[in-house]
Amino acid sequence: MNSDLDQGIEKNLDAALIQNHLHDNVNYAVKNGVVTLSGDVNSEHRRTGAEKVASTVPNVRQVVNALRAVKHNKSSSAQ
Repeated sequence: MNSDLDQGIEKNLDAALIQNHLHDNVNYAVKNGVVTLSGDVNSEHRRTGAEKVASTVPNVRQVVNALRAVKHNKSSSAQ
């Protein structure tokens, strides 16, 4: 389709993820208006939140959420 449109989606998605404090853990790819999210986040809430953020970006036709919600052991995070 239109690679310029995909590049515009990438820029808007990047800004939206930064604004919602999701940029560090969420990777994404855009092809023909379809956004594929990948990576590990620390809760189901952040997983669904990233999907909602991506779905609000203009010209996104579909969001494929391949994020994994990973629970971190709290005792190991205290180190």
